[in-house]
Amino acid sequence: MSTGTRRKLTEPSATEQELKDMQRMLAKAEQKIRTLQNKIAGQQREIRDLRAQVKREENLIAERSELKAEITDLRIENKELTRANREHVERNEALQAEKERLKAEARARRSNSLSAGASLGRIPQSSVTRPLLKQQTS
Repeated sequence: MSTGTRRKLTEPSATEQELKDMQRMLAKAEQKIRTLQNKIAGQQREIRDLRAQVKREENLIAERSELKAEITDLRIENKELTRANREHVERNEALQAEKERLKAEARARRSNSLSAGASLGRIPQSSVTRPLLKQQTS
């Protein structure tokens, strides 16, 4: 009787073997679940990163569009300022020419009036010029 009971104690029963097999399968399934959960967590991080990148790129696209519009506005403004500057330069040159013409006329009139006064009154031109010079410097 003792030999039969020993066998039963040393040999696992079919139910115990099934239990061990199921525990192994459960452990493998749990390991597979952890692996898949880690994979999902990694993919979720990747999705968050991609969404953040998309958001940054959308912001850059919007900023680029705004900058293009600003550049267009600045080009138009530059053309307008260049045109206005040319007109201003032309007016300035015309005024400068008019100023020079008026100075030349004034010199000619002064010279003519001094010459005419000197020859009419028989006053030497140097004596007529001196009082005029004194008046101009005062």
